[in-house]
Amino acid sequence: MTADIRKAEIGDCAALARLSAEAFSQPMSDREFARELDVSFSHTLVACVCGVPVGFINIWLTGGNADLNNIAVSSDHRHKGIGQGLLDKALTLCEGLDTMTLEVRRSNAAAIAFYEKNGFEAVGTRKNFYERPVEDALIYILKLGEKK
Repeated sequence: MTADIRKAEIGDCAALARLSAEAFSQPMSDREFARELDVSFSHTLVACVCGVPVGFINIWLTGGNADLNNIAVSSDHRHKGIGQGLLDKALTLCEGLDTMTLEVRRSNAAAIAFYEKNGFEAVGTRKNFYERPVEDALIYILKLGEKK
């Protein structure tokens, strides 16, 4: 399935908050998304199918590195290449940067498989990083320019 991937706009914030609530135990609100749109180093991309937002990715580009903060695709549109499209588009924003890092719940096998398929490597753990439920995060890093 193809999705139109574009820079998120203020009018997308309510839909992004709904997607975040579907995907995460600690979702971002529409106000938090709106704030992200006003931060120069923050980049939020939205994937739309027939004009309806079905996924998003948020990255921060700072100090020669990228942080992948969130990526989510609605349950109805998973396993259709939309998450891959979002990551690929986000990586185009990282030209000239050294690394991309992220944290992922230790129990999130699907996300871990996705990241490892894309060349991310586990480099550490953040103890009790997540709440609701409390869980460790695995720290992953991708050396940009070496994406498999």
